[in-house]
Amino acid sequence: MTLTVDTIARANAPPRKGLAPILGWLRQNLFSSWWNTVLTVVTLALLVLFAWSALTWVVLDAVPFSGSRAECLNATGACWAFLSEKANLVLTGTYPAAERWRAHLASGLIIVTILVFALVPMRLAIRAGMVVGTAVVSYLLLRGGFAGLPFVESHRWNGLPLILFLSAFTMAAAFPLGILLALARWSQHRALNLAAVAYIETVRAIPMVAVLFAGIFVLPLLLTRGATIEPVAAILIVLTLFYAAYFAEDIRSGLQALPKGQIEAGASLGLTTAQRIRLIVLPQALRTAIPGMTNTIIGSFKDTSLVAIVGMHDLLSTARMAYADPLWQAYALEANIAIGLFYFLCCWMISERARRLGHGAGKLG
Repeated sequence: MTLTVDTIARANAPPRKGLAPILGWLRQNLFSSWWNTVLTVVTLALLVLFAWSALTWVVLDAVPFSGSRAECLNATGACWAFLSEKANLVLTGTYPAAERWRAHLASGLIIVTILVFALVPMRLAIRAGMVVGTAVVSYLLLRGGFAGLPFVESHRWNGLPLILFLSAFTMAAAFPLGILLALARWSQHRALNLAAVAYIETVRAIPMVAVLFAGIFVLPLLLTRGATIEPVAAILIVLTLFYAAYFAEDIRSGLQALPKGQIEAGASLGLTTAQRIRLIVLPQALRTAIPGMTNTIIGSFKDTSLVAIVGMHDLLSTARMAYADPLWQAYALEANIAIGLFYFLCCWMISERARRLGHGAGKLG
């Protein structure tokens, strides 16, 4: 009885303020025994040692971006001057030096379009028009061959514009195709259902590398005699078909989570099938599928680095070109850190935007 009264009293006691809760948590989780105390102290010592070494290498003993190779040779820290010296090569690879402004302009245009698409509310038709317009303009900028712009072969579209072009427009094309596949698999029409299942399961069983090889070597064989297709366009097509299957499965999870009563309620109101799908089914299914689609988008963005297998140069490949220079061979770590930081920030922003979108949709629901 006494124990019950004490338990109830502790449960009803007001929460402790100040440092007391923090000290209590530390004592309970990190210093509860002599063995836990030793492990905690050793771990903290290693973390402090690692943090100080990293700070020294990255900042205190590093050569800044404005430095020179001579300063890097005498420094014990990072040589960030390497990145400023090789920035054009890392960002654009073998794109002609005199035309690099076109690659930078196309990259900037795609980045601005992605930010506007993600952050600015607008009608679906305007979004679609903006994406198609950006795809056409950036393609023409990179390709040239008109209005006095020299023609540049697509195998020279390296580095940042290549991965932005492939990742952004692959996702833009694969998403609506994924919706159609998901609806076909979800439908009661037997032929549509079987066709969607066959396509999705077949594509998901094929390795990504095989898809890239199919785009470069098999797709041109399917064209009519005399017709040609540029490698970038071929990769864009096969990646679109590949990721559409993954989007379809993400969206199907949202469709299956939708209560049937809502569809029946829409039918009882006299809505047509198209209206029920557009007004009731898809808004809720897409909201539910946001976490799965976020995983697919992040995975596809990182997978663009695999194009190096078929002879196209992503950011990692152009970074290797940069530190292949005999004068700068010692600074590969700086280049890889910069590329890793770029991918981390992009993936974090995608994840954060999806999280906020999911929370906003949850509040609306």
